[in-house]
Amino acid sequence: MPAHPAFHRATGAITRLAFGAAVALALVACGEKAAPAGGGGTSTERSVPLPAGGPAESQAAAEPAASPAETAAVAPGLDRKKYIAPLQDAYDRIDPAKDGWESEAFNSAAMEQLHALEALLVAPAPVTPETLAPLVAATITATPLRPETAASVFDDGRLRVLRAAAPGTSVPGLAGLVEGLNGIKRLAPDIAPHFKIFRVSREGAASVTTSVIVDIAAHAPDQRRQINGVWSCRWLTADGAPPVLADVSVTQYEEVIHSGGAPLFADATAAVLGRNPSYREHLLMPTDHWRARLPRDLGLDPVANHGLAIGDVNGDDLDDLYLCQQGGLPNRLFIQNPDGTLRDATAESGAGWLDYCAAALFIDFDNDGDRDLVISQDFRVLVMSNDGAGRFTLEFGSSTKAQSFSLAAADYDHDGLVDFYICGYNPSAADLRGGAMGEPMPFHDANNGGRNMLWRNDGNFSFSDVTASAGLEQNNTRHSFAAAWEDFDNDGDQDLYVANDYGRNCLYRNDGGKFVEVAPALGLEDTSSGMSVTWSDFNHDGLMDVYTSNMFSSAGNRITYQPQFKAELSETVRAQFQHIALGNSLFQAVAGAPFKDVSVPAGVTLGRWAWCSKFVDFNNDGFDDILVANGFITTEDSGDL
Repeated sequence: MPAHPAFHRATGAITRLAFGAAVALALVACGEKAAPAGGGGTSTERSVPLPAGGPAESQAAAEPAASPAETAAVAPGLDRKKYIAPLQDAYDRIDPAKDGWESEAFNSAAMEQLHALEALLVAPAPVTPETLAPLVAATITATPLRPETAASVFDDGRLRVLRAAAPGTSVPGLAGLVEGLNGIKRLAPDIAPHFKIFRVSREGAASVTTSVIVDIAAHAPDQRRQINGVWSCRWLTADGAPPVLADVSVTQYEEVIHSGGAPLFADATAAVLGRNPSYREHLLMPTDHWRARLPRDLGLDPVANHGLAIGDVNGDDLDDLYLCQQGGLPNRLFIQNPDGTLRDATAESGAGWLDYCAAALFIDFDNDGDRDLVISQDFRVLVMSNDGAGRFTLEFGSSTKAQSFSLAAADYDHDGLVDFYICGYNPSAADLRGGAMGEPMPFHDANNGGRNMLWRNDGNFSFSDVTASAGLEQNNTRHSFAAAWEDFDNDGDQDLYVANDYGRNCLYRNDGGKFVEVAPALGLEDTSSGMSVTWSDFNHDGLMDVYTSNMFSSAGNRITYQPQFKAELSETVRAQFQHIALGNSLFQAVAGAPFKDVSVPAGVTLGRWAWCSKFVDFNNDGFDDILVANGFITTEDSGDL
């Protein structure tokens, strides 16, 4: 997930920043009313001057006397010395420089300069030496921003991909950088640049080098371009002044060109669902809309994890759609019409559950030719039979040993009946925080999650928990998010890979219906925040490879490489924290050997806060591409993502 909130807890500085802000808001809220500001109205600003730095016990002694008006401005009726002074440390930590994280303070200052550079690229006027001067040093040098060495590595007639293997030669002087920026502006009238710093390294008292993710979209009526790359930027610093660029070197460069007018994909959501009142009045409403209307105890969670199932439920050879929802909102079944639109058939389906539901699958459990339905419902699992017309009846239900987040189905024992596996996240009997964040312990190698379960299909909608007897209790407490079946060893039975949000991933080899955990031996533990799994033979060598969705965090990449981060830990453990922030992982199968981590050379780590990925051959060239679904609930300031 981006930077994961729990990842922020591990880094220390970020957590304390949020904690300080939350406490400040709580103090304002607990007073009757904020004191008037100026001539009228109210103010929620913290107007009482607070002493600088130091532990809480020394702050009280150094604290100046507060007038009654000052005390009331914070929270009427509160003892300021008792409630405010101990929070000074938290307030100071809102400033990363005071918290010892100079890298984060520099990141903020440098990003302001990069935002100004983005504005110059977006502006209709050309970049000039005068407009660029406030951002660069007099001795600026730069490599070509669009390297001449970029060569075509892919061209299918619609998409062309150019890549440069090495940076060009740096050119001294402001004119070269000005021309490079204007060269990008000339690509199209619509330029959308985005820069993000993901590594900060101080080289001396007045020099800092940063690694910057570069993402520039250029759209013209007949052509669309996407520039992806990394710039190494060296900055000069001086007290009281913004940093200025001294050198810009393109270290990675890729340019994707799509010619032919219309984009490759078009958003058809409204065209498919728009006729339904439930789409307009329900599905289009944001999370905050429902949080303001539904009580939390119905199962409404601000961090929502809800999947969907696709399959033909009424026998017309058209795929239908089942959506899982928040607690208090009904799951919905949409039946496909012959014209491709969907109609809401929830009312007659019998499957409009109001409980919190995370995942569902359409599976023919009784071999009668139609798709039945299995649903993970918070701490329960439900199986419903299908009458062949998309009307469902509850046949089996059971509590689970954990909060359930996803499902995977296969006939693991070759008895002709499809079985299913359910991923557990938080343990049901624990006092740990619920929802999608959990309370991992230890954060980087957690083993206190809920248990996953394998349910064997015994026929006639009877299912047995065979987790232990099948050997799947090995490493089974790791906050699992997703799992996927695949015969990775080509022995004819289905093996199981489990992606764990906290804790190492697991690969269970199926040996005739009994499982053995082999992830450590095969190099597949992957300590990132695993949230999905997808298999494919991406290189056509006859062996199945695996890709997991994790989280890329620019803040995590900056912080975990600083010398003061977890300095008391071994380099091995520090490397685990660094890996958590790296992003998605691609493991290539090697015959007779462990899997090979090819994530970085394949260029597939930057999936942002990646919830789910799928191998799909979009352009029908015989090679599977990767689709990554990412994002999170956010405000106008998307922060680290």
